[in-house]
Amino acid sequence: MAGAHRGGARGMTAERFPSGDLGGRVNRLGRLGPLLTSINLAWALCSAAGGTLLQALLAEQRGPGKVGALALITSVGAVIAVLTTVVAGAWSDRTRSRFGRRRPWILVGALVSAAGLALTGVVTWLPMQVLAVAVFQGGLNAMLAGVGALLPDQVAKPALGRASACAGLGYLAGTAAGGVVAAAAISVPARGLLAVPWVMVLAAAILVALVRDDSSLDRPRQVLSGPVLLRSLLPPRDRDFLLAFAGRFCVILGLSVITFSQLYLFTDFLRIDTVAAAGHIGLGTALLGVAAAVGTAGGGLLSDRLGRRRPLVVLASLLIAVGALPVAMAPSVGSLMSFYVVAGFGFGLYLSVDQALMVEVLPTSGEEAKELAMLGVANSSPSVVAPLVAAAVVGLAGFRALFLVAFVVAVSGGACVGLIRRVR
Repeated sequence: MAGAHRGGARGMTAERFPSGDLGGRVNRLGRLGPLLTSINLAWALCSAAGGTLLQALLAEQRGPGKVGALALITSVGAVIAVLTTVVAGAWSDRTRSRFGRRRPWILVGALVSAAGLALTGVVTWLPMQVLAVAVFQGGLNAMLAGVGALLPDQVAKPALGRASACAGLGYLAGTAAGGVVAAAAISVPARGLLAVPWVMVLAAAILVALVRDDSSLDRPRQVLSGPVLLRSLLPPRDRDFLLAFAGRFCVILGLSVITFSQLYLFTDFLRIDTVAAAGHIGLGTALLGVAAAVGTAGGGLLSDRLGRRRPLVVLASLLIAVGALPVAMAPSVGSLMSFYVVAGFGFGLYLSVDQALMVEVLPTSGEEAKELAMLGVANSSPSVVAPLVAAAVVGLAGFRALFLVAFVVAVSGGACVGLIRRVR
């Protein structure tokens, strides 16, 4: 299906991203910028708070069995997230409604996701908890398929960096706010899970009410049959698309293998007691958040002014990689804190430009939501792979080797992005 659109890739990119207000796309974000920030803040808050509160709830209910229960719930949720992302993206591209192609998926996805997360605070039977988290992840990723497609639908090339930065700032703020909310509700996790998800519904409702998404009733009817649906699960046979996927996967994995095991880095690697380690983690997380916010705020604007994406994404990848080296060479609390600052700035810069690059690298026209959803899998799948990689590396070579692996993986991600031809 993608092969029919491979010819004339550069011309297709120019047509999709006009320099002016052509085809309904805009150079000035206007209210779309704050809307992208708010919806990303809302879902990140729900995801971060929900994850911590679910762990607290399982600790109350299952005692020693909490780890196995959490592994089962999160593993099933991750699989559902990956599948739903791609299927919802393909379906969104083919949606015909008077409310447009994206708005129905955004609002309904938010409602379904919120209902699933709230249900986890009510049920106690493990299979129902697995189902509830699967519903949460399915609805969330259906919503995100619609949100992600707003960029190629409505934003012209000169404003893509700023749009990407708006989304990245929302994600960072929401993740931080989710930690605060979880801490406030940690003693009553069931109540927290019941209350938190409706923030996402409110943000989705506001976005749907204010964003422009013209009726799609006049679009040709495209039936999403079984064979078409199966084909939609396959990535386009496009070199730059595959390089973008590999680059994003490696960069996120390079950061995730370290942040996943940060408690054990302090207690088992640096030999610090648990109470002191908690304080160091809090400080490190704050440093990472501030550095990432600085990188995000400046990266999108700089990218738009330069008209370039690749060099900034490659630079971000190298910063994440370089941040890991001091800890590998001279392990200490100080060197680990320097990792939080350097890699955090790199991650913020990455967030501010990566989404713009992903939009520009799309090889076809008319299936933007599906293809962006596939690239979104490269964001979510490292969270599944990182624990396995970290456990294998630490088991074979110790914690110091983990930082060397992170360096190599992040550099590989930057190299993949550097090889992309279609995006400057």
